[in-house]
Amino acid sequence: MRNTLIFLFAGTCAALLAGCGNGTLVDAQRIAVASMSKQLPAPYRDGLIIDSVHRHGDDLVQVIRSPDATVDMAKAKPEVFDALRRDEDEAITELCADKALAPVYAAGGNVRRRFVDANGAVFFEVALKSSHCISH
Repeated sequence: MRNTLIFLFAGTCAALLAGCGNGTLVDAQRIAVASMSKQLPAPYRDGLIIDSVHRHGDDLVQVIRSPDATVDMAKAKPEVFDALRRDEDEAITELCADKALAPVYAAGGNVRRRFVDANGAVFFEVALKSSHCISH
């Protein structure tokens, strides 16, 4: 019985500590979202627009909209969108230098950029893991 109580106590403490860690990430994400949202919508590049940023689990997601291209256009010219995706895989690393995101990375959070058409249909996403920014 005593071993069971010790086990339950240890499990409860571990769960509480894990919740504290998640709270740190959630707080960092909320602050970053509030800061970044004040500047949106904003031009991104090549006619794209950063529409919004939101939390999704451990990730902050920037939604980047193309007002002109559609998913059907992307299907018709896959080589163009594959090149854009490769370019964005490299470009997202620039977010490591964004001071507003430093607390998110420190708490283990990641960032994704979701590229959508004017109707909200997803072209593709690129991701940046916090470990990439912390280790560089």
